Amino acid sequence: MSRESGYLGIGVYNGKRTHNFGAIIRTARVFGADFVFSVGHRNPQEQSSIGAELTLPLFHFETIEAFIGSIPVNAQLVCVELATQAQDIRSYAHPSRAVYLLGPEDGALPSSILRRHDTLLLPGAHPLNLAMAATVVLYDRWFKGPQPLP
Repeated sequence: MSRESGYLGIGVYNGKRTHNFGAIIRTARVFGADFVFSVGHRNPQEQSSIGAELTLPLFHFETIEAFIGSIPVNAQLVCVELATQAQDIRSYAHPSRAVYLLGPEDGALPSSILRRHDTLLLPGAHPLNLAMAATVVLYDRWFKGPQPLP
């Protein structure tokens, strides 16, 4: 993705499985993410099976508040979560400068965050594996192309 198309970061809140986080790093590199991050006390080891973490900036935030305070001021936070108010990703226009936050495999993003930011719902009758959910989000953004922020 060219710089004229904006930028993106993707990460997970309270990730449980190290291999899922490693797969997110690898997929983020493939789809041109600018950075990857984790938030919370269950900090997965920040590595992938092919060393993708060596070519992509990684960040870890101990708290959701520290993460929110570190989002670039010209970026939009987009949550990915099973939530009643979530928008179907199939009709979502991705912002050009976005930071995608995925909920944990065995929990949820804080409702206070979901109320203040766009929240996407992925299609399907059952939740996806965390790494697969990140892949769907990154592919959807790549396929549609980002849209300018209002």
